[in-house]
Amino acid sequence: MVSDLVVEGLTVKFNDYKALDNISFRLDSPFFTVVMGPNGAGKTTLLKSILGLVKPSLGMIRVYGLDPFREANKIRQIVSYVPQVVNINIHVPITVREVIAMGIYSKSIPPRIMNKEIEEEVEEVLRLVELERYSRKWFTELSGGERQRVLIARAMVKGAKLLLLDEPFSMLDFDIKCEIAKLLDRIHYRMNIDILLVAHELSPCIAYNPQVILLNKKVYAVGRAGEVLRLEILKRAYPGITEIPQGFIIGEDHA
Repeated sequence: MVSDLVVEGLTVKFNDYKALDNISFRLDSPFFTVVMGPNGAGKTTLLKSILGLVKPSLGMIRVYGLDPFREANKIRQIVSYVPQVVNINIHVPITVREVIAMGIYSKSIPPRIMNKEIEEEVEEVLRLVELERYSRKWFTELSGGERQRVLIARAMVKGAKLLLLDEPFSMLDFDIKCEIAKLLDRIHYRMNIDILLVAHELSPCIAYNPQVILLNKKVYAVGRAGEVLRLEILKRAYPGITEIPQGFIIGEDHA
């Protein structure tokens, strides 16, 4: 059986720096998978490699049978990316619906006009992320959690089969992180969209029993949280881990 996302022997170098070192894993749809690892583990590099934005030094990737580097246009029709750093100028007045429409405009040629069809697509995805009353609000007026929902909506409006998210819980309060995790789980099941996200912490997702890839330049484990988040495995991926009577501290923002 052919897996839907295949990463095999992937090595990525930037000059003399090795960001990823011979990593391999396979994911079969439907999947909700969290890539977890310390800073500098190569998590963002992995997502960009899957998108075809970073070319591997060695190895191969197949996304639903497609080569991201030779079939980039096809990949970008079915894979959407929510980056950690968003290139939206907060000093330029732009509404929520205009931000989401960017996801449609990215697949079309100029002139890009907000017609009735696009408006309906935007409103539909706003309902899915539970922001239907926010359509004409300024993006800058939103809270961090609301902005993240809008950016997820912008990625989804393209009709993607796979959603890649880079640190979607970053800079959010814990309760908001849990709301975003709940939203992603709902999208996964209702829309039949595969999800691969990068996170420093698994806590917001733990209730949904996601598959976990433990990464620190190498893949140290792939499996459910209960299988992967064991001290003997975590010690290999997180060299700075500290044991305490109550458990252990990984050394960043979670324990």
